[in-house]
Amino acid sequence: MSPQTFTYTWTQTRLETVQDQFHSLMLYAGIKQSSIDHVLAAVGCKEIDALGIFGTDDSKLRVAEIELRVDWSISGRLTLTVPNISGGLPGWREKEAPEVRVAGRRFAEVAKSMSLTTSYWVNFIPTIRADADRHRALCEKYGLAYKSSIPSWKSTPEERSETLLDLPEANIAIRRAGG
Repeated sequence: MSPQTFTYTWTQTRLETVQDQFHSLMLYAGIKQSSIDHVLAAVGCKEIDALGIFGTDDSKLRVAEIELRVDWSISGRLTLTVPNISGGLPGWREKEAPEVRVAGRRFAEVAKSMSLTTSYWVNFIPTIRADADRHRALCEKYGLAYKSSIPSWKSTPEERSETLLDLPEANIAIRRAGG
């Protein structure tokens, strides 16, 4: 009897693939599922274009942050020519881009080793930010604080960022307080 080989393949829309990157990043950071669900719903409606997950130390200042940003205009243009993403892309693990996996793991390791308290922020698209009533209503819908602020940096951060190779509408950045 010869051994059997099984392969796992998938195909989904670009939007679903973008949502999966946000989902993975939030899982690495230990964000609670109800918050993840809210963010994924907002991404699915293209209402937010960025998510930042940050860690603060005992001083309540940011010392690490990871940001995933999507350019919806690029995504729209790419959807016209390549509407779906399929499994089997080099470096991908299931539906997770390698850049998200590496950055998410690094952030999780730093947060754990430094005993950081993690939280997150979202950035609504400009048309929503320009409409205070809509912005306030969406914050309420997604369980977010309207016009809240995030902690200052403990020191000037150093940043590395890159565009996701197979999902060029998305960019991931890692920031860490210098010195």
